[in-house]
Formats: sequence, structure tokens, C-alpha cells
Amino acid sequence: MSENVFHQRLQRKWYWTVCMTLTGYVCMGRSFAYWGIPPWHVFVGEVVLACFLFCGPLSGESRWPWAALKYRGLQRFCRWQLILLAFGGLQVFHGVLAGYPPLTALRDLAFDYYPLYFFVGAWVASQNMKFLAVVLKFLAWTNGLYGLAYILVLNRFAWFYPGLSHEIDPVRIFGQPLFSGAILLGILSLNKDLRGQWLPLVLNMAVLLGMVTRGEWLAFGVGLVVWAGLTKNFKKLAMSGLAALVLLVMLYVSGLSIDAPEGRGGTISATDLVGRLIAPVNEDLASQYSSDAQMHEETVAFRTLWWLAIWDSVHQSASRALFGYGYGYALGDLVPYLEGDFIRTPHNVFFYALGYTGWIGVAIFGFLLTEIARLVWAAYRRTGQPFGLVFLVVTLTCALFTAFFETPYGAIPFYIITGAACAPLLHAKTQNLPVPAPLRGHGHVLKPLPDAAG
Repeated sequence: MSENVFHQRLQRKWYWTVCMTLTGYVCMGRSFAYWGIPPWHVFVGEVVLACFLFCGPLSGESRWPWAALKYRGLQRFCRWQLILLAFGGLQVFHGVLAGYPPLTALRDLAFDYYPLYFFVGAWVASQNMKFLAVVLKFLAWTNGLYGLAYILVLNRFAWFYPGLSHEIDPVRIFGQPLFSGAILLGILSLNKDLRGQWLPLVLNMAVLLGMVTRGEWLAFGVGLVVWAGLTKNFKKLAMSGLAALVLLVMLYVSGLSIDAPEGRGGTISATDLVGRLIAPVNEDLASQYSSDAQMHEETVAFRTLWWLAIWDSVHQSASRALFGYGYGYALGDLVPYLEGDFIRTPHNVFFYALGYTGWIGVAIFGFLLTEIARLVWAAYRRTGQPFGLVFLVVTLTCALFTAFFETPYGAIPFYIITGAACAPLLHAKTQNLPVPAPLRGHGHVLKPLPDAAG
């Protein structure tokens, strides 16, 4: 076998590995993250990333992740990524010195190395200019069918991964889908004619409502408004709102009421969905629609009190305000109702970063996200395709109400998709660098373009 044929086959394997990794995290969430050998702390996200960094696809004479460091348009992102990794290493050292479990402190470092998946996304989209359109079409069907099966049947199976640490809550074999709202916006963004997309649209809308996750509902609503503003397509915005209203009316008229997925609480019915939405604002009014209104309101209070405890505790000293508690600390111990449970994430990326890494860590991560936003905006200006920008808004909104950037099932899809959205900015015009070679049968290679992102 010639060397060129070998590298072509290797790159094709990497292309499909990335596609399957993305699909697994989007559709199965936390359960897919534990594919691997849990007792040895070997998980699929870390294995794929390590192999990509050290045995990844070739670009010219070097491997792609390292070749990407030379691209002018990515240099600022690379600098902030290196700073984030260095500061994360400091926080691991900080946590170990403070007496926290070393393996736990090292596990929290994932928050700082998951952004390396941005390079994975940039590479895979450089192999196929239509990557996002193709993979989102596949995700729409997969997530819609799997998500509906999960809501109706799969969540009832009490099957769990064996061999997990006692510090980790039991992990179900079948996990929850998390990206239905983003997929819906992807279908709207990447398809001019939606007549052939009505079934995946309906399926994913059903999953979005059926998972009864208010944070995702809010994120979808914000993303829908941003999408309409960018595309000036307010007609589709109105039609989307009307479709959601029609679906609720159909639920109400049919009287359909089924138990919500395990762990979500309540039921899936028109009245319960309305009550769940109102509960954080007015519990008394919500109780007229849902018998679980108090539980829905207490969920909000539970997290809000925890966030206030993190804020107050971090600001008790100047050093803690700057550097946080360090990795490995159990943030749940800051409130009495979580003490001893070792819950590490407050379901809000700001308070997660503040609690573990202080204001310095918040600022570094904020600068990294700002750079991603700049790149996504530049890609939008160049291509006119709004999905990358809309996806960024959706995920940032979602990350304020759920575990996201600190988890593989949130962070890895985010960085792969935003990296793919920025692929049009990769070029070699000013530096005579090789654009990653395309795979035969996988679309057209990106042509050199003016350096709008440099």
C-alpha cells in the first residue's frame, strides 16, 4: 500500500470517527460520555482527543492540530487556549496542595482542555464544505427518533454503567438528548426549502418539549429570535411560534398526559408544560396548571441559593476571589442540603468558573469565548451562513442553566460545531501553508480566502 493511500484511509477514518463522536454526545448525552473503561477513568472523549492530538490527520508535513497553530486567523484563539490550559494546570496544583483528591482535581481540568476540540471541528469541516449541513441532517433524524424513543420507553429502563466511583451518581445506559433546540435552528439555517424537512422538525420539536428542560426552551427561544434577526426571516419566526402553539393546543385537546422522563419530574401535558414555565415567576398561578408547581419552583430556588452561596464564599478573601477554591473541591458542600453529596457543578458556567478558578479564571475563559465569537462572526460575514452564530448564542444561554462547558456531552459538541462553523476562515494565502487536504468523495477543499479573521 502506498503512503498516500494509507494517509487517505487514515483521514477517512478520522472523518467518520469525529462524526460518530459528535452524534453520540448530541443524542445520548451523559451516557455516551462514559463509553470506555470507567474503573480506569478511560472515557471516549479523552481517548478521541488524545489520539487526534498525537496521531491525528496530516496537513502538509505536520499533523493537523499543530499545523493549525501556524494559521494567522487562529493565533489569538491558540494563545487563549494555551493560557487557559496553563491556568487549569495551576488550579490542579492548587487543589492538590489544598488536600483535595488528586484524581478529582485532574478530572476538573477537562474544563480547560475540551476547547482543543475546536481544532477537531475545524479539520473535519475542511474535509467537506457541507459538513454542517450533512451532519445536522443526520442528527435531526437520529436525535428525533432516539429522543422520542427515550421519552416514551428507554428512560424507564433502570440499566446503569457498572464500576463507577461512589462519588459519581449512577449513569444510565440510555442518556438524555440535549441539543434538540440547536438541531431545530440548524434545520432552519441550513435548508432554504423546509418542505422536505417537516418530519425531523416535528420529531425534534416533540423531543424539545418532551424533555421538559426549561433552560433549553429559553435557549431555543433566544436562538430563534437571533436567527430571525440575522436572516430577516420574521415570517418563519412567526410560523415557528405558531407551530409550537398548535402543538400545545393539540396536547390540550387530546388530553394526553404521560410521565416525564425519569429524573425530570412531573408529566408531559399541555397544562403541566405551562405550569412548569410559570412556576419560577409565580408559583400560585402555576399551581392552577400543574400539581408539581412547588417542585418546579423549588428547583429554581435550590440552584439560586447555591449560586448565592458560591458568590458569598468566594468573596470572603481576596486570594479566593482571584483564584477560587481550586480544582477538586466539592462546591456542593457550600450549602447544607448538598453537603457530602459531592455535586461538582452548579449548573451555571459562570458560577462553576468563579467557584473553582476565581475571577482570573472567569476572565480567561471569557476571553476564549469572546475569541470564538469573533471567529464565528467573521465566518458569518464571509459566508452569510448564520448557524454558527446562532448555535453560539443558544449554547451560551443553555450553559447558564445546565451543566455544559464542564461536561463532555455539552462542551465537546460545542467546540466541534463552532470549529466547523469557522472552517471557512482557514486558508494559506499569506503564509503559503497547506489547507488540510480533502478526502476523495467528501466534497471540495476550502479555497484560499482573504484574511478577514487575522
